[in-house]
Amino acid sequence: MHKENALIILDLRTSLTHSVTSTHFLLSSVIILILLSAPARSQEYEHKLFTSNMMVEGRFYYGFLYAQHIELERFNGHFPVFEINLRQETYGKHIWERAFGYPEVGLTFLYTGLGKSTELGSAFSIFPFIDFPLVRHKKISFNFRFGLGVGYLTKRFDRLTNYKNLAIGSHINASVNLMFLARYKLSGRLTLSLGFGLQHFSNGSLKLPNYGLNILGVNAGVAYRLARENKPISDRFIPPTEPYSAILRHSIEFDIGVALGWKNMKSVLGKNFLVYHLYENTFFPVKRKSKWGFGLDLSYDESHVKILENQGADVTNKLKIVRPGINAAYMLVLSKLDFILNLGYYLGGQETSNGPFYEKISFQYKFSKDFYANVMLKVHWGRADYIGWGFGLHIEKSYGKKILK
Repeated sequence: MHKENALIILDLRTSLTHSVTSTHFLLSSVIILILLSAPARSQEYEHKLFTSNMMVEGRFYYGFLYAQHIELERFNGHFPVFEINLRQETYGKHIWERAFGYPEVGLTFLYTGLGKSTELGSAFSIFPFIDFPLVRHKKISFNFRFGLGVGYLTKRFDRLTNYKNLAIGSHINASVNLMFLARYKLSGRLTLSLGFGLQHFSNGSLKLPNYGLNILGVNAGVAYRLARENKPISDRFIPPTEPYSAILRHSIEFDIGVALGWKNMKSVLGKNFLVYHLYENTFFPVKRKSKWGFGLDLSYDESHVKILENQGADVTNKLKIVRPGINAAYMLVLSKLDFILNLGYYLGGQETSNGPFYEKISFQYKFSKDFYANVMLKVHWGRADYIGWGFGLHIEKSYGKKILK
């Protein structure tokens, strides 16, 4: 029987590679694959203490395009969105999983036709996500999901062939997914869910125009568990102090980094520009998963010279376009990956069309104790300015008493 199942599964996988454009066939094949493989997988994991905790989920949205600019109102309409997710429930293998209440992590494949507009085309996306439990009680839980990945739009702005598409200037875009949802465990294998979410596509002003696409919608999903569920590891396994010592110390952390941004403004200013960004963030750890602090910024945007010249200003000293800023900072810690939000105020700079306030959304990955890589999105009141890529130095200083036993 297992050999027959293996042959059927192999045949299904071969069929999938030749029919990825058929949504109905893909969904049907995934369901059949799960049903055929479930008995074998159950036997395989019987002797293991912990399983992979994997689940497969299908999700259906029905929503609309939110026109945040008047130029996008012509694309108004309702349309469906389809998702297939591979999800893994954490059970406390790492400390951060216990600190966040055992969230789920996974990978999503998304498709939508973006309505009946011939200028927008269709959208495909693949993104990893993390699903944080907000409230959990027996079979019911309320969660918040955040996903970030890559999206592909089949049609983009073209001044000759698609000049009405003012939303997006590139095929490849960042894909951001935010969702609030409620889950109900129907059985040991099946979980149902209802949610409300936002799907966003934008290229971060790497190529203009870049109003972006925002899709709001309600959704429903059903998930199937591939193996038995792992029992969570309790917090009692986290040592409260270092071995043989009582810690009465606090710490302060300094992140000093640089980032380089790229702005494709050929359709507006006739050329491309670089942005140089230097920053420092000071953080004070509050909990295992949170740090608060403040930061300093110094940015030099080459496009500001051209903008000022077009406005009739005489830019004799290019140092006048340097924009220093000060900000409040928050860090969310996920093992080696950090999510950082900065809300800031400019202290100077000759070009002021974006206003005095700015926001930064950053991800930092620590590849060693002292160094990290980062990607940053600079925003002005929700409008993306540029994406910066860079690296930085992490410095941690402790203060207070440490008593050895």
